[in-house]
Order: sequence, then C-alpha cells, then structure tokens
Amino acid sequence: MNIDKDDIFAVIRPVVKEWTKQRKAEERNRRSRDSRRHIYSGRVNFTKIAAEIFPGAYRHASHDPESDRNYSVSKRQLFYACRDQFREKAGREIKWNYFSSTLLVQFRNRHPELTEGWEITADPRGTLIIPNCSHVVEIPCGTLHISKYLSESARPIDPYKIDAKLPVEFPSKAAGQRYQALLYIEKEGFGPIIKEAGIAEKFDIAIISNKGQSVVAARRLIDECCYVGSGCPLLIVHDMDKAGFEIASRLTTVADWARENDRVTYEFKNKIEVTDLGLTLKDAQKYALQDERFQFSGHFQDDTYATKEEQDFLKSNRRIELNAFTSPQFVEWLVSKLSKHLKKFVPADGVLEDAYRRAIAVASINAKIEEAMEGAIEEARKTKIPMGLRAKLQKADAPWDKALYELVAERRWAREN
Repeated sequence: MNIDKDDIFAVIRPVVKEWTKQRKAEERNRRSRDSRRHIYSGRVNFTKIAAEIFPGAYRHASHDPESDRNYSVSKRQLFYACRDQFREKAGREIKWNYFSSTLLVQFRNRHPELTEGWEITADPRGTLIIPNCSHVVEIPCGTLHISKYLSESARPIDPYKIDAKLPVEFPSKAAGQRYQALLYIEKEGFGPIIKEAGIAEKFDIAIISNKGQSVVAARRLIDECCYVGSGCPLLIVHDMDKAGFEIASRLTTVADWARENDRVTYEFKNKIEVTDLGLTLKDAQKYALQDERFQFSGHFQDDTYATKEEQDFLKSNRRIELNAFTSPQFVEWLVSKLSKHLKKFVPADGVLEDAYRRAIAVASINAKIEEAMEGAIEEARKTKIPMGLRAKLQKADAPWDKALYELVAERRWAREN
C-alpha cells in the first residue's frame, strides 16, 4: 500500500498544530517557553487564578506609594497590569475582549466587598441630560461621571446655602486668556486620571482627546488657537507606535497621499507651534513599560517624529501603548513633560488690566451682597408658606422652581408697592 505524503500531513497536522503555535510564540517571546509546562500538563482556567492576580494588579496600577493615594484605572491599564501574570500562570494569552467584558465583570460580581472601592473607568457611551437647571447639564454616561452624579444627588440640600456672589474668574474661555497651551491626547480614557491629578489646573492647559486620527473640528481648533505667534502651543501625547506618530504628524499638516487622492478634509491656514511629548522609546525604557506584538506595515513619512531607533523598534513588529503606564506613572511622566515646556501662566498686559479693573468691581459687588445676605435669610426663615402653592405651580408653564421664584417676586413687589 502506498501512502502519499499529503495523507501523512493530513493525519499529523491537527496533532502538532498547538505545538507549532507554541514554538512560534517561544521564538517571539522567551516567557512563552517558561509557560510551556502549563499547556501540556492540564489547562488552567482564567477564572480560577483571577483571585490570585486581580487584587495585586489593581493596586499596582492605581496606587502611588510616594503620596499614598489611589488613582482611578482604565480597563486597558488593568489589562496591561495583569496580562503577563495570566500568561505565566495559565500558559496562554488572555484576550482583551474576554478580559474586559467577561472575566473582570465576573470577578467584581463574585467579590463585591473586595472590589467595592475599585474605580475602574470605561469610555462614556452616551450622555445624560438634566433639564431646567441654571446652566446646561450634560453628564457623560461613564462609570465615574454617573457615580459622581448619583453621589451629589443623594446629598441633602440646604435651602439657605445660597451662592449669590459673582464668580471671581475672568469671563473668557479663549486661548491665551483662559489657558496657555492645548494638550492633545490621541486616545480617550485618561481624562479621569488627569482630572484627579489636577494637571489642567496646575499648568493652565486645555485638553482635547480623540480616538485615532483627529477629526476636522480638532484640526480647526488647533489651526485657530495654536499658530506660531499665538502664545498657545500644541502639545501632543500618543502611543509609541506607527499610528501614534502618524496622528501626531497629521494634526498639523496634510499628508501627501491625501492631497494626491483628493482626500483632504481640512486645509490648514497657519503654521502650527507644536511639540511632540511622546510616548518616546526612551520614556518607555525608563519606566520599563511592556511592549506587545503588533504587525508593522507600510512605511514612515518623511515628516515623522519617530527617531531612527524608534522606527527600527516598530519595524520589529512591536509597539508600546500609553495604557502600559500605571496611573501614578502616567501622572509623573506627563507632569515631567509639561514642566519642561510650561511656566506659571499670566495673560498679556491688555487682558491683565481689564481683569484687574473687573476684579475691583466684583469685589465691591460681592461685599454688598454679603451684607444683604444675613437679613434676607432671616426673612426667609420667618416667612409662612401660602395656601394653595402646589396648585398654582401645577398651572404654570415654567419649570416649578422658576415659577416659584416668579410668584415670590410678584408677592414681594406687591408688598413693597
């Protein structure tokens, strides 16, 4: 009987498939060799080892030992913090979708007391709009945003706590008056960490984030606010990968291929004052950040910010994401970068003169308001509530509290006249 080689391959291919996969992984990553015994000595379930990994990984990603404070952590950061441990203990890679939508959810549901104080953020999906407030209230449907809203809503209201004073801030939102630089982050998810660290307030910077390539609105904002001579530079933060460097370049210029193929979505009018903060390869090495396998394709444009060393690293099919930082590391890294480029912000002389004179007027008005406050509150405490108040408010077209104020104002005017 003759046996064809194809018949032999057909029989043994399923048997050696996993071994071939493992050997290729070992060639790419020596840690895969260390975990070989797990694969061939019984399959280890991720759920069984989650309790060994999650608590320490969360603390590592969130806790700053120097200040002894905890930051919030994005799901992606937590994934990076425990990915290697899952690989070493289970002998195989844990997939992002399974980690974020199944394993993490199950672990928190099964260990509510342990994870009660964990602040793990996810990108907001949608918006909660609160009607009839003194200003527009739109709350992103994200973990921390909704938690904060519910916490504030549960607090008892003191009806006599009246913030009647004029705001002391100069009423401008313009570049060069309210902020001294625009920080662009190529991905969302770092907003809560930046807010907790008070970075925007400390450095007087506006912050904008986009997923992937910038939208036209972001480019227009940059064009009109960060041009050379405006005094408001653009600072860019991105992943250490080819896409990140491309995003940084295309924020301020038009790609040749876009112009050649009539794909230009926004034409810049100005030359932009821009600084690429990274992530750089040297930064990643300093913080010992994890790299990951990622297939490189294409080539680098002539205007890329990537150095020769960084290009070679990325061409070896590796990349390093910002999410590889723990929250304390990211704060430390970003503060160090901003400190090199920004000083204490004070606006131009013309703005400063206007702001000084306005401050005199506001201080005088607020003093008079404070004088009147005590008597007004005492009068309110002694006032009797009129009969039929609810019925009158139900007939009003305006929201109940505005209708209530109009009713009180009418009664006061009638009494005084």
